[in-house]
Formats: sequence, structure tokens, C-alpha cells
Amino acid sequence: METDRFKNYQEDVKQLVLNFEAMQRRGDSRYFDVDQLETIIDFYLETSDEDMLEKSVRYGEKLFPTSNEIRLRRVHLLCFKEKFREAYNLLKQLEKVEPDDTDVLYALGVVYSALEQPRKAIQYYHKAAADGYELGTIYSNIADEYVKMDQREEARNYYRKALKIKPEDERSLYELANCYEDDGMSDKWINFYTRFVNEHPYSSVGWFCLGEGYTYEHLYEKAVDAYQYAIAINADYYYAYMQLSACYQALGDNNNAVATLHDAVAHTQDKAFVYFRIGEIFRFQDNPVTANAYYQKALKEDPYYSEAWHTMSICYSSMREHSAAIEAAKKALKIDPESPKYLTTLAMIYVDSGDYPNANRMFECAIPYFADFEQGWMALADYNIMFYKYEEAIDCLTSGLPECELVVEFNKRLALCYFALGKRNLLFNAVRACVYENESGAKELLDYCPDLGNDIEVMNIIESHRQENQSKKQ
Repeated sequence: METDRFKNYQEDVKQLVLNFEAMQRRGDSRYFDVDQLETIIDFYLETSDEDMLEKSVRYGEKLFPTSNEIRLRRVHLLCFKEKFREAYNLLKQLEKVEPDDTDVLYALGVVYSALEQPRKAIQYYHKAAADGYELGTIYSNIADEYVKMDQREEARNYYRKALKIKPEDERSLYELANCYEDDGMSDKWINFYTRFVNEHPYSSVGWFCLGEGYTYEHLYEKAVDAYQYAIAINADYYYAYMQLSACYQALGDNNNAVATLHDAVAHTQDKAFVYFRIGEIFRFQDNPVTANAYYQKALKEDPYYSEAWHTMSICYSSMREHSAAIEAAKKALKIDPESPKYLTTLAMIYVDSGDYPNANRMFECAIPYFADFEQGWMALADYNIMFYKYEEAIDCLTSGLPECELVVEFNKRLALCYFALGKRNLLFNAVRACVYENESGAKELLDYCPDLGNDIEVMNIIESHRQENQSKKQ
């Protein structure tokens, strides 16, 4: 335990801290000078030991009640405890005494940031930057404040300034990439990180961010190269493995996607998620047996991984192993009993197995949690359509429609129901919703309900829209 705590500290720091802790245990007092107490307090701050941080600050204030350096560390303690208003009040007192103290000015920038006053934070960060100390960190903090104000051009400018001074600053590298992504500036994104890795070829994060730029542009082969460089530099770069695997999948190279994830297992604590990802690759290759083998591996690592139980139930259902599917689905629900997705999946497994009473019961349990869960409304609509309960299906679909993103999926079902019930005007509205949503809407509609292809009025709507589109393109 002690070895871990002091791993990055010199022997004199370790001895000071141990002496302080021995004194605390004995309940006696001994003298430490100001510099020694600052070192002790900073150790607890850096190691996030709130209890000992509080005790060391209090002891420092007892020995040196007028020391501004100790009072500044009281500010750090207050910030650590997220008591920013108290920290602000103490800092304003310190500012009056030492208006040019860089540490005080920087701390005021931090506190103004925490108090959601980004302009004030920037003002004090600039004041703190006047002596040229820790400019990389200060510029990065200024960039963060511009992000809060949605002024990303200024943010990008300051992240670049920070990286010019401190190219190893990983957070600035990531945040700059986020700014480029938010503004859709993929060309500048790729150009910047290409130059950056040319200047700093051993920056694994630089290569990773370049890979992200290529991925954004769907240039997966180039992204693969960038992620491979990142891993070559830092073999423990877990996120690079995950992104590299995703790129292989996008290229249709599932063998390398799986191999990459196998490599990732040795470089993460979250092995369950990696095994789950491998399972998903096999599931979408229509290989449920192998998929379930990996879901089992995930569950061995984490028995409470509800999504692994859920997807396992889907795989068992696809293999017509309904008992195993129901058991797995129930385990997912035991972990997350209010999940509309899990409730719907179990309901549909009951439907597939022909157990309609339990399907009805499960849908009744699920409905209160549907809200904006579109797949739930559609599944219930499909269930009603299966029994020709078109009015009930319409009720389901119109309940989910107001916030619906799956416009064609909802409206093609509505079209089938209105067609079956002879509600012509409502049918035409649903047909128009399908064909106007996207170019494939008409085909999806007719594939779902082929009888509509024999309806002259419906086909006139579809043909009219097709001609309208052609005239727009000419």
C-alpha cells in the first residue's frame, strides 16, 4: 500500500508524510516549517486523500495562522470539497494582500470557472499568465472556458497555443479534436494532427486523434494505420484497440476486428466489455453460437452485465431455444427491471414461443416505460397486427409517433392498418409520410405491404413524388 502511495515521490517527501502521520496517530505535536507543511499538504492534495488533507491544512493553520501559502492550500481543500463560494471569499482576501501572486490569480481563475463565470475565469488566467509560468496549462484552461461559451474558434486557437508549449498535454490534444469534430472541420482536423505527428512522431495520443479524424471522414484504411502507430507507441492504449477494431469492422474485416479485441483484453480492466464487443461482431455475422460463447465470457467477468444477458437471450431466441432465451432475458430484467428494451425483448420471445398470455402480461408491464422507446411501440403494434387488431396497432403507433425518428417504420405500419380498415385519407397521409421521408421510403412501404402496389391511388402518390424528384434533379 505504502509503495503504491509513494511510487512517484522522492524519499524525503515520503519521510515527511510518514512523520506527520505518526504524529497524528500518537495525538501529539511536533514542529514542521512552512515549506515542509506545504510539501505534506500538496502530497495529500495530489493523492486525493481528503481526510489527511483536511488534517494537514488544519495543522498548518495552527502553526502558521498568517501564512498566505497555507491559506492558499485551504483554498485548494475547499475546491477539493467543491465549496467554491467559500474558496472565492478566501481568495479575494488573499488577492488584497498579494494582488500579483500568480498562484492566487490562477486559483481565482479555477474558482470562477467552477462558478460558471467563464469570462472572469479567462480574465484571471490571463493575469496569472503574465509571468510566463505554466503557460501550457493556463492556455488549455482558457480554451476550456471558450468551449463553455461556444466560441470554438477561440478555443481551438488556445488549445493549439497550449500544445505548442506543452505538446505532451493529452487533454488538449483530445479537446482540440473534439472542437474540430463539433464544427465538422475534418480537413483542418486531419491537417493539424498530420503536422503534429510529423513533429512529434512518438505521441500516441496525436496518432489516435489523427485516426479519429480519418474515421470521421470514413477513411478507414488510413485510420487503421494511425491507430496501429498509437498502439505501437503505447501498447496499453485501450481506446486505440477499440477504435482499430471498429475500423476493421467498417472495412468488412471481421477477423482482424476480433483479433484486435483479443489483443485489447490484456490492456484493460473492463474485460467484460471487450468480450461483449467480440460477441456483438459474431451476432451480426449471424453466428449466435459463437456470440453466446463470448457473452458467457463477459458474464464470467461481470455477472451483472445486463446487456450481455439481454443479447444472449436474443441469440437463444434466434436459435429457437426459447427456454434458455427466457431465462437469460429474465436475468437481464432482474438487474434492470424497468428497461423497456429488456421488457419488450422478453415479450417478443414469448410471442415467438407461442406463449401469448405471458406475452400479453409482459407488454402490459412494459407500456408504462415506453415513453419515447420507439422499438417498443413498434413491437406492440406488430403483435397486434399479427392478430389483425388494427385499431389497437394504430393506437400504439400514434402514441409513439410524435417524437418518432423512425418515420418510415411507423408510417408503413400505419399504412397497412389504414388500408386494411379502408381509411383512405389516413392511408394517403401515411403513404406520403413514407415517400417524402427518404428515397427508399416507397420501396420499403411496398416491400412491407405488397398489396398497396395494386392500389391505383396509392401508386399515383408514389409516382407523382418520383416525377417531382426527377424534375428537381434536372
